[in-house]
Amino acid sequence: MKVHAVILAAGVSRRFKGNRNKVLTSFKDKALIQHLLETYIKSNIFNTILLLVNTRDRIFLEEMFKNKTYPLEVAMIEGGETRHGSEEKALEYLQEEGVAPNDLISIHDAARAFLNIDLLSKLISTAKKYKSSVPAIKPKTIINKDLNSLPLDQEMYYFMQTPQTFLAEDLFLSYTKAKEEGWEGVDTVECISRYTDTKAKIIEGSELNMKITFPSDLHNIERIIKANDTKL
Repeated sequence: MKVHAVILAAGVSRRFKGNRNKVLTSFKDKALIQHLLETYIKSNIFNTILLLVNTRDRIFLEEMFKNKTYPLEVAMIEGGETRHGSEEKALEYLQEEGVAPNDLISIHDAARAFLNIDLLSKLISTAKKYKSSVPAIKPKTIINKDLNSLPLDQEMYYFMQTPQTFLAEDLFLSYTKAKEEGWEGVDTVECISRYTDTKAKIIEGSELNMKITFPSDLHNIERIIKANDTKL
């Protein structure tokens, strides 16, 4: 069983200040996307890595990685206009590359740039056993906005993170059917759940694996790194 990484970095970062993709933002002398790619490569888990980018960033990223010597080649293709569209393009590419039905494909949002190797390893080992894995964290408290009350069962609620990992055959089937119907989901789990009987195996996520949406999120990342004495 081979394991293939898909990293979605084709967004335009409308909520992030500046005129470029937030994954190109420098943090501790490296672009966020570099931090993430180095984690993936150092993990020694993946057989292939596929990076989805937008047209505007592609030349810049190719130049950024031109002089980098990585032990594993990072393939780069242009993504779609939406997250689902980028996932669809990635899966079509991997299918054309001959990825086996029983291989694992792990899809990650590049805005979660500080995924650590321990969590990544746990997710992939879980997926090898259960044919799926998804990191998630429990919210502190959920309040019903309209009723100004607490839902009865707080334990049922999770905030999903990425990478979300499934068998290639389930992903190929789900996204082919979604394309035929003209349907798009918000994440990989939603599409898989709509078209297959596969259940996402939930693994405890990480606060450090938060999605970077606003510039202030980098300050939160800095705080978490210091609090946990994390080495980057």
